[in-house]
Amino acid sequence: MTKTSEEMKTMVEDFIKVTNVNYEDQTERVREKSKVIDWQFRVGTNVIVSKNANRTDRIHLNVNMRFSLDDAKLLIMKNPSFSKAIMEISEICTVCKVGHQWIKDNKNIVGLAIFSHIDEQILDRVSFHNAWDNVSRVAGHVQKILRSNFSGFTSQNNSSEETTDKSMYG
Repeated sequence: MTKTSEEMKTMVEDFIKVTNVNYEDQTERVREKSKVIDWQFRVGTNVIVSKNANRTDRIHLNVNMRFSLDDAKLLIMKNPSFSKAIMEISEICTVCKVGHQWIKDNKNIVGLAIFSHIDEQILDRVSFHNAWDNVSRVAGHVQKILRSNFSGFTSQNNSSEETTDKSMYG
């Protein structure tokens, strides 16, 4: 049976509550800025769970990693360490079947989004948490890859305000 957007939102909120992780319903704040999002939760520091208005059939899980200014200076195509990191990150994302998108501010790379989705037809607690675990695990591996390729790379987490303002969907 097809689930409505509100049914999916209620289910997802219940799935998040099971974890005892702090979360915030950012739906109203996001809707003020964009009509692209039906609803959105920020979970913990950098996980976004959202449903796009133009996709009735799925929800999205997204880990946004924001880089410090010092880290971002290293992320240029002329840097051979960055080229190596790009290949390693692409490989792990492909193997783990998650997407990734470099986040740019003008020409500078300022972050990386790791994401997946769950089709509404199979949206249940197990599929939700499996997708969440997979995206989080890949984000952890990506941080290790970046740190191993760049000495002193911090890969700091983003604040809640940056998460709201810089969602990859809004």
